[in-house]
Amino acid sequence: MTQSKIKNIILLAMVIICVYLSSNVWLQLPDFLHYNIEADEKKPDEIVAADIWNVVRPIKNIIKYNDNYTITYTDEDDMWGKTVYIINDAFENFEDSNVTEFAVFPSNYLKFDFSTGIPSEIFTGNMNIENENIINTLKNIKNVIIDLENLNSIYFYNGENTVKIENENINAHDVVNIVKKIDFKNETQYSFDRKIGEKTIQVPVPLEQTALNPVLVQSELDVFDSEKINEIAKDYFKKDYDYVRKSVEVSGNLVYMYRTQKVLKINDEGLLDFYDATMEPSNVTDVYESFVAAVNFTNEFLGFPKDGYLSKVESVHYDGSYGFRYTFAYKILERPILFSKVRDNSALQIDVVGDDVVSYKRFIRNIDDSKMDKMNETQILPALDVINKNLDMQNNTETVADEVTELKPLKPDMIKDISNIYLGYFDLSRVSKEQVLRVVWVIEAGNKSYIFNAKTGTLIEEW
Repeated sequence: MTQSKIKNIILLAMVIICVYLSSNVWLQLPDFLHYNIEADEKKPDEIVAADIWNVVRPIKNIIKYNDNYTITYTDEDDMWGKTVYIINDAFENFEDSNVTEFAVFPSNYLKFDFSTGIPSEIFTGNMNIENENIINTLKNIKNVIIDLENLNSIYFYNGENTVKIENENINAHDVVNIVKKIDFKNETQYSFDRKIGEKTIQVPVPLEQTALNPVLVQSELDVFDSEKINEIAKDYFKKDYDYVRKSVEVSGNLVYMYRTQKVLKINDEGLLDFYDATMEPSNVTDVYESFVAAVNFTNEFLGFPKDGYLSKVESVHYDGSYGFRYTFAYKILERPILFSKVRDNSALQIDVVGDDVVSYKRFIRNIDDSKMDKMNETQILPALDVINKNLDMQNNTETVADEVTELKPLKPDMIKDISNIYLGYFDLSRVSKEQVLRVVWVIEAGNKSYIFNAKTGTLIEEW
């Protein structure tokens, strides 16, 4: 009897030890499981924090260092990522800084140029900094400028004036070191103070004479790939997909409709367009919170296009509620893509009311890798030749033998007003349905942009 009791006690002890040990094993979860649980508990803005600086980023980087000058459209050394930390330090110490609202531009600089003025609330919101003085002083951020000589300062151009923030807690050492190591001989060359007639061009003129042209592309979405399109529809409608009505229009467009409230359409050119009328009325007009909703949604629904960036922020109005429209562009072969204005084109356009995405338009095209052998580096007209070719010295169209000569849109008085000259790729697809991008010279003068075929120099469009 005693022996039986001893056995039972030993058995019970072994069970207790096993339970104890196994509980420790289960409680000590692997790191990747801990990560997932923590991520699920994070707020939406915390989850998306790393992604925001991937899309809120400059379209180009302008570098002036001693006698060197160049513009780059890539950022292999992550200068922008390092600059974000400098901005954060400047904003965190804003009240203790020396702030000059009409600062003189530094002589040696790295300038990050955005394609639009980014609301400063997007910066302060993502940095969890609540400071109305920053928002009132900057409003929008069009340029961020690093002084390559004064490492304890940073400049912002807000669309009206240049604001300098100086503080000993600001340190641009890492970014400045990257610039100093650049081999400018291998970068795009520019020419200064070029004249046409008696007029001087006020901006540096790029000296590029070759470019890949044409660039053959494929639409991201193929309306005839029914399996993939159905998966996209399922991902969008989720649990309501079983109640969705699918139809094919005469034009070939695929339409998915849930009642009359949610409509998803994909046309034969690859444009995806949806509208969601199930939104809740909202009084929230926070540009940062709405932006986070747009970024989160896009990350989960098809993802952001490669080299995509925020290009415009507007206010919108839906059924009594105010929201924001975020337009995104993207680069291809390190150059911005320009969409024809014949139709209202954009790569990605998202309307958000509160934190509800109510409208989403997406038209992305990628390089057709199967046709790389048909794409070659070709000779293009220099920028100065394009300007001269399109300069109307008589300020009118000439008529010879009842025939009107080629339109020349540039006037001599406009030369001094030229503010930007660059190469880009022009997308005509939704006009001609071609799967081709053409290299173009873009010349901005005053409040207009002129798009010229870089091979022939002829005007394609005027905005």
